Amino acid sequence: MGYLKFDTKADWIAASHKRLLDAYNLVEGAETPIIDPSPEKLIMCHEEREKLDNCELMLDDCVRWVNALGKEDCGWPPFINTYCTIAMIPEAFGAKVGFAKGGIAWADIIIDDIKKVYELKPVPINTSPMLKRQTEWIDVAQRKLGTDLPIWIADIQSPFSVAAQIVDHEELFIACYTNPKAVHHLCRMITDYSIEVMKTHLKQIENPGFPGRNFPSISENIGICIADDTPLVMLSPEMYREFAMPYNVEIGKHFGGVHYHSCGDYHLNLDNLLSTPNIRSIQAHLGVGEFPMPYPDDAAAFNRMFNKVACLLDFNDIARGDEYSGRDIDHFKEYFIPRLKGRKTTGMILQIPGWREFNSSQDARSFTKLELQAISV
Repeated sequence: MGYLKFDTKADWIAASHKRLLDAYNLVEGAETPIIDPSPEKLIMCHEEREKLDNCELMLDDCVRWVNALGKEDCGWPPFINTYCTIAMIPEAFGAKVGFAKGGIAWADIIIDDIKKVYELKPVPINTSPMLKRQTEWIDVAQRKLGTDLPIWIADIQSPFSVAAQIVDHEELFIACYTNPKAVHHLCRMITDYSIEVMKTHLKQIENPGFPGRNFPSISENIGICIADDTPLVMLSPEMYREFAMPYNVEIGKHFGGVHYHSCGDYHLNLDNLLSTPNIRSIQAHLGVGEFPMPYPDDAAAFNRMFNKVACLLDFNDIARGDEYSGRDIDHFKEYFIPRLKGRKTTGMILQIPGWREFNSSQDARSFTKLELQAISV
């Protein structure tokens, strides 16, 4: 079997794909996907910078992850990983890439005067170092790992998020009031370039996994992921509709819909997302420390969205906050379950509560399934 130590045609993989497809398509009465993206308490061995410098190190970590996913049914179908895209488009516009210790790539601000955006011109597609490396890695992955498993397609960083990596933050937000034409000019350039990058990216991949990075992915084309962290969290609803939403909608039209990833609390813009014509799903890190979850009878935008689009719900230490720090099960049972009770779960994709208090991924998934069954409506 070479690098892959499991049966890529296993029945459970097909069943996981089916559960996810039903959830993304909002199939009434379908089984809720319960997922674990990191069975075996996976720890990557190489830092992102090292992997960007050496595709063999990327291959090593990629194989480690996909074999962990493929060992047994964890609800998250195995896939071939790709490089994180956060700094790729900014770099193509001239931003310098830096790395936090042990962290992913980030772009350093290069514009402190919004008028300078008219001087920007991106390099030809896939000639900047990170985009070029992504294409080289996909060639390596398809040659060495085959094409039975989908490749996790890159997420598009939303145009305004990219703008916030190119232009000084204060300058950018003030310019939304004082020089909106320049902000739109920059977002327009970023949108056009991002669309062409994604078209080239998808053309290269023989078996793309949709919606891609941040989401459990399948081979069916159900749209792509947009990482929209900066505008969703930091723009008012009115400013979001002017400076972010039109460009995201345009991207969705090209690729069959959008799945929104954002860290943080973006409740203020949920109604904007709900009115997006091509939205397919959202991701939320649930908990009082990050994305608070309302009760079903609260007059909250989250409740207007739930069951209208698919929702990937997960948990992390920041989201749990101080009250539930290190108490994954208590957070799930005392915070999440009471707020889920009484709801239909159509379109819900649920990540396990965490690893610390379980012996295995299967134990965590069994616990989660039993908790859901106890409150099923």
